Amino acid sequence: MRLPFLYRTKIIPLCILLFICANMYGQPVFDTIFFKDGSIVVGKIKKVKLGVVTFDPANTNDINVQLRVLKTMAAVRTVFRIETITGNVYYGNMIPEADTNYVTVFHEKGSARLHLQAITVMYPSGNSFWQRFTGNLGLGYNYTRSSNFGRLNFDATVTYTYLKEQVTFYGSGIYTITDSSFSRDNEKVNLKFNHYFTPTWFGTVFLQYQRNLELGLERRYQEGLGIGNKFITTKYVYAWVRSGVVFNQERSSENVNSGTLTELFGQLDFNFFRFTKPKVDLAMAQTVYYNPAQNRLRNDGNTKVNWEAVKNFKLSLEFYNNYDSKPPVEGSSNLDYGILFGVSYFFY
Repeated sequence: MRLPFLYRTKIIPLCILLFICANMYGQPVFDTIFFKDGSIVVGKIKKVKLGVVTFDPANTNDINVQLRVLKTMAAVRTVFRIETITGNVYYGNMIPEADTNYVTVFHEKGSARLHLQAITVMYPSGNSFWQRFTGNLGLGYNYTRSSNFGRLNFDATVTYTYLKEQVTFYGSGIYTITDSSFSRDNEKVNLKFNHYFTPTWFGTVFLQYQRNLELGLERRYQEGLGIGNKFITTKYVYAWVRSGVVFNQERSSENVNSGTLTELFGQLDFNFFRFTKPKVDLAMAQTVYYNPAQNRLRNDGNTKVNWEAVKNFKLSLEFYNNYDSKPPVEGSSNLDYGILFGVSYFFY
């Protein structure tokens, strides 16, 4: 039954007063999730991301619950950072409402009434240093007896998020192994820093190392900066674009150095998540580089699909592509692509 407005306006400040008093007298304060079937679970909200809340109940293991099965929830244990599908960001606490699917957020500038499924990202802004990390590690190996060689591939991503800053480390490699040799065919290491000026606009600075023997590239060092926009933030889809300028120092597989090359770049990142069975997610990134002085066009990209086999472990299928209209070694192939299989471990 819907509570009268006057009653709701009185009970909400009363709840806040009770939580403040509990803190003053050293009593524990807990977050709470309320299910539509009437059940209640008390504990700690660890995060909300793309329609799923990760919750740590008292005296048991973490659980993942879709927001659509909740009636409401309370997030009062600490100050939370809350992002919405409309692009708003709040820092504050969350109090249940009598209306199903709604909460009230009390933040630094007042209060806001939110639909639960309008929340895209939420996490305690006061998390300890290590709790701000997320990431994954993936490994794959293929062996062919007839040709007597194996191919090893790996990739790893670690992301640190705090307030308006985000730092991401990414590394990957493809290696060919035979009885008598070990070849580093393809390598990539990237360190990226984003600072959000608004909920959707951010500045970006990054450093990158690349190696691709198929394209005649022994190594490329890259320094870049630019600006980006997160133009889609829904429960199931994240997408952003960024563009700017990069500076490259290349060495070919024939040991010829290029000096410093200047390129313009544009990048599109698209991420899709599905949290009902089968639990799958798709990540696609495509970057285009253009050097006006050389009239040179390059493209780096990959598309990866993950399927959760067991908790925190996913089977992965990845397609990567690299193109260079003017590769470092004349006569080298200007296109490289491949398909990789592996198993990934995800930590949150």
